Amino acid sequence: MKKIITFLVLLLTLGANAQLLIDDFKTGSLSNINFDIGETNPLFQTGNAILGKTRRIHAKVNQNPFNQSIQLSIKNGLMAMTAAYDTRGTIYVGYGHDKNGNKPLNLDLGKYKFLKIEFAAKSTINGIYVTLFTGTSRAVYSKHVPAREGPMVFTIPFSEIKKIGEKFTFKDIDHIRFQFDSRSKTGCSMAIDKIWFQ
Repeated sequence: MKKIITFLVLLLTLGANAQLLIDDFKTGSLSNINFDIGETNPLFQTGNAILGKTRRIHAKVNQNPFNQSIQLSIKNGLMAMTAAYDTRGTIYVGYGHDKNGNKPLNLDLGKYKFLKIEFAAKSTINGIYVTLFTGTSRAVYSKHVPAREGPMVFTIPFSEIKKIGEKFTFKDIDHIRFQFDSRSKTGCSMAIDKIWFQ
C-alpha cells in the first residue's frame, strides 16, 4: 500500500509540473540583426525544440532619431534584444507560421494554467503583449514588466488572458504571437532564456 501511495504522489507531482516548451532558443540561431524605421519582412528559423518547429520574427520601428536601431540576436540559448536611447518599436516573435504561410499548431492547452517567460536579465520596464489565436478568435494579455538585473520568471496566469471572440478556446490554439516593446526614453535591453506553458 505504501508503494502505491508513493507512486500516486509521484504521478500527481509530475502532472502538476507538466510543461510544454514553446522555445528555449537553443536552435534557430540568428546573428545580430538591426531593425530600422518601418516594418520588416518576417525572418524564419527552424529547430526541433521550437514549438511547431518554426519561429517567425519581424519588427516595426516607429522612432529612431539617433539612427541606432533595434538589435536582435539568438545564440547560446538566449534571445537578446536591445533598443538604443529614444528608439521605439516592437519585436514580434510568433509560432504557428512558416515561410509558406499559416501552419496551425492545433494545441490543446486544457491541462495548463500558466504561460511563463524566463528572462536572464532586463534593463528597464517595458511592455509585453501576448496573443493566442483560435481561428479568427483570439485572447490577449498585456503588461509592463519590471527591470531585473538577474534571472526572473514572469508568470502569466491563463485567468488574466482576455478572450476576444466567442469561438476562442484554450483547447485549440493555432498561433501564438509575442510582442516585446521598447517605449522608454532610455531604451531597453533584455535577454530571454525560455518560454513555456505549465
